[in-house]
Amino acid sequence: MKKFLAVIVVLLIAAAAFIQFAVPRALTNYIKDKVTTATKAQDVTLSLDALPSAKIALGYVDKVYCKAADATIGDLNLKQAELNGTSIHINIKELLMPTDGISREEHTNRCLQSATSLELSGIITEDGLKDFLAQKVDQLKDLQVTMNAEGITASARVKILGREADVQIGGQIIAREGDLYFQMNHINVENAILRRVNLDKFLGDFNLTERVKMPFGMQFREVEMRNGEAFVKATRN
Repeated sequence: MKKFLAVIVVLLIAAAAFIQFAVPRALTNYIKDKVTTATKAQDVTLSLDALPSAKIALGYVDKVYCKAADATIGDLNLKQAELNGTSIHINIKELLMPTDGISREEHTNRCLQSATSLELSGIITEDGLKDFLAQKVDQLKDLQVTMNAEGITASARVKILGREADVQIGGQIIAREGDLYFQMNHINVENAILRRVNLDKFLGDFNLTERVKMPFGMQFREVEMRNGEAFVKATRN
C-alpha cells in the first residue's frame, strides 16, 4: 500500500511539473510559430508570464510580450513590431482546435476572450514606405522617400503625355478611424512641356492599411513622425 501511495505521489508531482513548466513552454512555442507564419517576420520573441505559471495551461496570462523584426501586416512592412498585453484570457480550445467553417480573422478573434490592455506598436521606415508605394503605384520610377519630424517628402519620375516628368509629393502619415493614411498636402509635377504645375486641388489621402484586418479589434490610434521613420501604435477597442 505504501508503495502504491508513493507511486501516486510521484505521478502527481510529475503531472504538476508538466503543467507548471512543459505546457506553458509548449504553448509559447506554438503561438510563436503562429505569429511567425502570420507576419512573415524574420525573428520573433514571445513571452507569456503568469503566477503561478500553471494557469497558462488554462489560458490565463498575466502579461504577454511579443517582438517581431521585419513583420508584415497586410501589405505594410514594420521594421520592428511589439505587442504588449495584460490580464489576457486565451481560448485554448479554439487556439489548438479551430472551429470549422470560419475565416482566419474570426478564428484569431475567438482565440482572445478578454484582455485588460492590448497594444501594438511598430516602426515604418523610409524604405518600407517606398516599397509600399512602389507596389501600389507601379508608374512611379526612381522613387525616393524621406521622413522627418515635419513630415514626408517623396520624389519620383512618371510618364505624362509620353514624356517623363518629375513629381514631388509632400505629406505625413496619420491615424484616422483605426486606419493609417498617407495624407498628402502638396503635389508638384514638372517637365519640359508642362514646366511646373501645382496639383494640390487633386490631393487625397492614401489608405495604407485598407487591406489590413487587425486582430482582436485593434485600431491604429497614434502616429509620431521621426527622422527616417514613423512610429505607429494600435490599441484594442
